[in-house]
Amino acid sequence: MDIDWSLLALTLAGLLLVLGLWVQFRRQRRMAEELGRLGEEVGRLAGDLAGLCKSSVGAGEQLVRLEQRVQRLAERLDQTELRTAGNRPYAHAVKLVQNGAGVEELIESCGLTRGEADLIVMLHGVAQAS
Repeated sequence: MDIDWSLLALTLAGLLLVLGLWVQFRRQRRMAEELGRLGEEVGRLAGDLAGLCKSSVGAGEQLVRLEQRVQRLAERLDQTELRTAGNRPYAHAVKLVQNGAGVEELIESCGLTRGEADLIVMLHGVAQAS
């Protein structure tokens, strides 16, 4: 039995090559499967991110509407305060007239014009007399 060592070495090298290729093929297949799972996860995460972005935009729009509403309410409050502040001298003048004050006192203490003081005395002085 004459063994041809070169043929045996070549056969052994071929077997090692086939075994190496088989191991590499299995490794690539596992990597492809893992890549597929990662792709699916990226798709789910992209969907989640799109949902978050959409809700964020909705929340931002609602915040803008709320800010506008607060601004309008603040303006209305300012206008109400101005009207109330504008009526205060008259309310104070009415109280003074009800306590017996005359036109001159209203002009001096409330800063009213003579016409305003006369009108308040006429309206509230008459009401008190009747």
